[in-house]
Amino acid sequence: MVANVEQINEWQERVARWQASGLSQRAFAIENGVSQRQVSYWARRLGEAQLSPPFVPVRVTSTGASSGIVLRSERGWTVTVPLDVPASWLAELMRAL
Repeated sequence: MVANVEQINEWQERVARWQASGLSQRAFAIENGVSQRQVSYWARRLGEAQLSPPFVPVRVTSTGASSGIVLRSERGWTVTVPLDVPASWLAELMRAL
């Protein structure tokens, strides 16, 4: 299903109203003349969009011989990890940052 910006905005407002209403999806759908299936779909779709991690700018540079992977934040902090660190550990670190 391809949604346009207007439709997405409409459903963002509708889902926010449903969440604030305290009603079940079914009761809200009946009151508002939409199907429960649509309310469920959009609540799930918009919820997933909010959980998606934002993209962050990355600049890859080479300084010749390296003693590790250096992560620098726009906020000023720096983290250096060894080159042989397991990828799963590095992924967990990135999620935590």
